[in-house]
Amino acid sequence: MAKENLASNIILALDTSVNHCSVSLLRNDCLIVEKSSFMQRGQSETLLPFIEQTLEESNLPLKSLKAIGVGVGPGNFTGLRIGISAAKGLAMALKIKVFGVNRFETLIESDQPTLTLIKSQSDSFFTQLFIKQKPIQPPVEKTSSQILKEKYPPNTIISGDCAMHFSKTLSLKPGENDSNPRTEKIGSLALKYLKTGGPAPKPLYMKGPDAKLPKEPNPPILGSDA
Repeated sequence: MAKENLASNIILALDTSVNHCSVSLLRNDCLIVEKSSFMQRGQSETLLPFIEQTLEESNLPLKSLKAIGVGVGPGNFTGLRIGISAAKGLAMALKIKVFGVNRFETLIESDQPTLTLIKSQSDSFFTQLFIKQKPIQPPVEKTSSQILKEKYPPNTIISGDCAMHFSKTLSLKPGENDSNPRTEKIGSLALKYLKTGGPAPKPLYMKGPDAKLPKEPNPPILGSDA
């Protein structure tokens, strides 16, 4: 048993990219403990206590962690910053690897072609197509009609928001029917990256900020010598 414990890779996975705070602890590919709660705000106050609770319930010290995986979006701007900052800070303190996992990756379950869908607006989705678990294009935004007009290999899996609807209409196989990130999957991908190398955590923004810097210079202030 001692040899087995020494060979174990303890992975911490966390996500605050959407309206939840979720933390998982894995030993290799096996989930040990998971804490998750729906919340629109307050992730910054909840995340660290969740991490402490998962370690306490698993009887593992913080120094047992071998790597950290964190969700990097697409998602909420503030939530992404909270999760990524916490993951980077812990990894730096423990001198371990930290990897960023995007939501599209968490929707893939096999080497079959997989079209991943994340709902953007009422009739548009962020989409990305994977073949053998590798993206063949950058993620893009498409309307429902654009998605339905595309041609896909006959063994393509549709995974993510409204996957049941699109797979039925296109006569393809459905995968996940929800794009909410699962920290267990984030942890499994972090374990894979620990062995092969993977991306550093960096927010995946599909759109630019709403606020724009003015193109024209500021008008002069009357009566000022400046």
